[in-house]
Amino acid sequence: MVYQFYFKGDIGSVTGKSCSISRRGRHVPRSDPAAVAAARAALTINHRSRYTYDTIKSDNDWQALWYNGFEEYQKLEPVLENNTISNVTVQLGSNAFLHCPVRHKADRGQISWVRKRDWHILSSGMLTFTNDERFQILHGESSDDWTLQIKYVQKRDNGTYECQVSTGAGLLSHYVNLNIVVPEAFILGSGEHHVDTDSVINLVCIIEKSPTPPQYVFWYHNERMINYDTARGGITVETEPGPKSQSRLTIRGARDTDSGNYTCSASNTEPASIYVFVTEGDKMAAISRRKSSRGSYSKNSLWCFFIIIITEAFALLTR
Repeated sequence: MVYQFYFKGDIGSVTGKSCSISRRGRHVPRSDPAAVAAARAALTINHRSRYTYDTIKSDNDWQALWYNGFEEYQKLEPVLENNTISNVTVQLGSNAFLHCPVRHKADRGQISWVRKRDWHILSSGMLTFTNDERFQILHGESSDDWTLQIKYVQKRDNGTYECQVSTGAGLLSHYVNLNIVVPEAFILGSGEHHVDTDSVINLVCIIEKSPTPPQYVFWYHNERMINYDTARGGITVETEPGPKSQSRLTIRGARDTDSGNYTCSASNTEPASIYVFVTEGDKMAAISRRKSSRGSYSKNSLWCFFIIIITEAFALLTR
């Protein structure tokens, strides 16, 4: 740990509150007895009085030794870069943390959060001005960060929030765009799934638009959860978490009683469903033939209609 010190007037004098700690600063030069003596005095004052240590991160911190005071040094650097923008994406129902880094404690008297949608002033300093208890300001005594926390975010929380810092030079702003995403679940395939008896039922559920994977994925046959169904046997569920979480339901030895509605229910999404028909092979073939013939009939009817229209049009033109 490297100590730095800010002196007023003569280098031999020291102000206790001007002591700071920095890992990036330089050592006090041993060739300067006055600087070393002042540094020791500053350490003694700070340890006895337990003043707050301010962290200065600039590579030019050492130059501050020769300014008249810490306040003068603060004026050389803005407390907040103006009109900066950051983006935060959170999942519906989770907690959002909107950060506003403000340098130098002396300029932190007027720090406010404003919701741009309705220009509602949500906070000033540590005080909040809303009846919505989900909003809270988080700020540590020695921290540079003023965080607006929104618990259990809802769709209406989506939008832009502005952190305003009032300084002697005017108003500085930092904007945070909060994007609320709603995870979606769907089962691969159409609304129906046909299988033969004694074959394997394979259903795949995809959960997307989810910043964090779901804590669980349950499968239901009609109203009954079957993830851990030992009575039926032959049922396995495999879930792979990720940006697009995937849950696969496998049922071996399909039988008539396996027909019905199957639902994939994840912890962070609305459920998705598909209807499964388990039939014997000849019945499956009959269903396929009916679907095929129905499709062919539709196509043939369409062609006949076009031919009639063209014939009528040609007859009118030749009259």
